[in-house]
Amino acid sequence: MVSRARVDHGWLLPVVLPLLLVVLILVADALEGPKTAYVGVLTALPMLAAVFGTPRQVALVGALTWLAALGFGYLASDGNVTAQRVRLGFIAVSAVIAVLAAAHRSRQEALLLEAEREHALVEQAQREASTDVLTGLLNRRGITAALEGAQRSGTWTLATLDCDEFKAVNDALGHLAGDEYLEALALRLTRALGPRDLVGRWGGDELLLALPLPPEEAEQVLRRVHEQVVREPVSTQAGTTALRITVGAAAWSCDEPFERALRRADEALYDGKAAGGACVVMQSPAGSGGGPVRAATP
Repeated sequence: MVSRARVDHGWLLPVVLPLLLVVLILVADALEGPKTAYVGVLTALPMLAAVFGTPRQVALVGALTWLAALGFGYLASDGNVTAQRVRLGFIAVSAVIAVLAAAHRSRQEALLLEAEREHALVEQAQREASTDVLTGLLNRRGITAALEGAQRSGTWTLATLDCDEFKAVNDALGHLAGDEYLEALALRLTRALGPRDLVGRWGGDELLLALPLPPEEAEQVLRRVHEQVVREPVSTQAGTTALRITVGAAAWSCDEPFERALRRADEALYDGKAAGGACVVMQSPAGSGGGPVRAATP
């Protein structure tokens, strides 16, 4: 990846192009003769090199330009020695300024490059601190921060998801297969959910989902997601096993504390577990006095 702070132009733009222009200018001046008319234009060429080159490259261009002007003065002099000296002086001054400008630009580029590297390291550390290593989902810290930073309005739906009989999978196939089981679950969830939905690993085999939808709409989405996730068994290196999950969901109004909505989603999850699992349970609105509604699933 090429950094925006510094682009290596090699030798073409900072050296070859200015020297080619030196040759063209002097050839044009020789053809124009007998008076030297264009040698003074060489003053600008070290500055051109300074735009693209390193201080050493610019110094090389400046020295060769000055020598070319000196040699051309001996070969095609118009007899005006004073004018020749003045031109050489201007070219020398231009070369020195160009070297200083290139050095300053290089320092600024180095500082900018270092700042970009530090920024990238900070971003990487932040991602690693908020991402679950196994599944690639947000971890508890990451999804909590995402929910705190979300622009919420109206009513959302908060859902907790738990794997049914996950311990049995670990016992039968081993913990590595259990890891593959969770990775498959995370991948299927990510594909089934929308771009505005949030999902993270809350802990162990429990995941947390937040949908920017009211319960009546979110229930249909969760049922569809549930169906897609459990449709195919999970293939691991130790064998194949069915993927079974239970989802408990509850409404989360914009003025309601997260912990309260999470507690009601957990209650819905426990109701689903008690009913045999492999289902989606939508908790009735807080304060309605009704019990949880168990959504039918395949």
